[in-house]
Amino acid sequence: MNRRMLLRTTLIGAVTTLVLTSCGSETALPDGALGDPNSGTLTFWDNNAGPDRTPLYEELISRFETANPGIDVQYVGLPSDSAQQKYQTALAGGSAPDLGIVSTAYLAPLVAQDAVIPLEDFVAASPQRDDYDPKILESAIESGGGDHLYGLPYTSNNATLWYRADWFDEAGIEPPETWDEFYDNAAELTDRSEGRYGFTIRGGGGSIYPLLQHMFATTGIDEFFDGSESTLNRPEMVAAIERFAALYDVETPTADVNNGFPQMVASFGGGSVAMMQHNLGSLSNHRKALGDAVGAVALPVADNGVRTVMTDPFPSYTVFKSSQHQAAAWKFLEFMTSAESQTYWNENVGQIPVSVSARSAPSFAAMPSVQAAQDVLDDPSSVLVTPPDYLPDFGKIVQVQMLGQWQKVLIGQLSAQDFADDFAEKLNRSKAKYDARQGK
Repeated sequence: MNRRMLLRTTLIGAVTTLVLTSCGSETALPDGALGDPNSGTLTFWDNNAGPDRTPLYEELISRFETANPGIDVQYVGLPSDSAQQKYQTALAGGSAPDLGIVSTAYLAPLVAQDAVIPLEDFVAASPQRDDYDPKILESAIESGGGDHLYGLPYTSNNATLWYRADWFDEAGIEPPETWDEFYDNAAELTDRSEGRYGFTIRGGGGSIYPLLQHMFATTGIDEFFDGSESTLNRPEMVAAIERFAALYDVETPTADVNNGFPQMVASFGGGSVAMMQHNLGSLSNHRKALGDAVGAVALPVADNGVRTVMTDPFPSYTVFKSSQHQAAAWKFLEFMTSAESQTYWNENVGQIPVSVSARSAPSFAAMPSVQAAQDVLDDPSSVLVTPPDYLPDFGKIVQVQMLGQWQKVLIGQLSAQDFADDFAEKLNRSKAKYDARQGK
């Protein structure tokens, strides 16, 4: 059964439910949910704590506890760079939390360890089930291997093309609507004698995800695999890599080969570059540096007319199998993904709510970046391309093994063809091992 059929069968099909009401808060549960939905102490881990996010969770937790006085939520903030290891350490020591935020980029090992529970029956039983964006849920199911919803996404953080609106106005040009216009804009807005560049290309840590997003967006290819074979070394993919890499040290700063997100944001906000590709999560950085001078558009449509959007890893709420309070944990997650909570969270972080009704909140109308991304997500012709996060070693491939290879492409030590062939072969081997373990 493919993922769309699974989603339709699971979420629309009949599910035996138990409806419970307490203190003005209503939830619905499938049969077999562990624990009392109206009482218990929940340990909740945030995988990306910090001064921007933690206060938002503290406020939402306070609201939930006020409405549900029998449930106490203990918030634990984890640094993003060590969260994955902390989850693994807790599992090894038998001290996993009741629930936590897990990126789909490292959900696969938890699934392989049978550490988290499927949530599709909880979603199907929920009065909110029709308000969850089906495309986001489909992509989340696929990221877990296509069989179950192991994490409930609460936000979508699509790739965005940020641009200096003041530079474009000065040059008398519009932000790009096609990829040819993007490359023309990058050339026109570059003045190396003045230390100004049309684009900043990511070559340092975290660079492979945006490269892949660029590849899929420019080619219109809508899947990572065609059967058992990776699509990453198709001729049009190789051509996309070559064209993108050719920007380096011509329309981009030389330092980009080693630059990650902090350096890119500094260059963009500091007046060195006209455009950068990053997800919606950097809105607050750009506003602090540039105010109204920052603009945002979705990545252009491919030349074949297909808009393919490779999703960022979804931050998802996950319930651990060892928890004895799964019913109360779901009640909390249902609250966190309600329209009201979704509006509060996403209007503060500048991302797209998984709650469709939350998107009509007036606050989002004042965020062009969110509006552009929402329009793409809401367009029925848009195709979401989900990375194969279900492959246990996919994260290692993109975060470690291909990083140095991409840097060699940028400085001319490796051809785009050899890079693409190496990448595709690594994915083919990984998928073959995964399929064998799954008995496929």
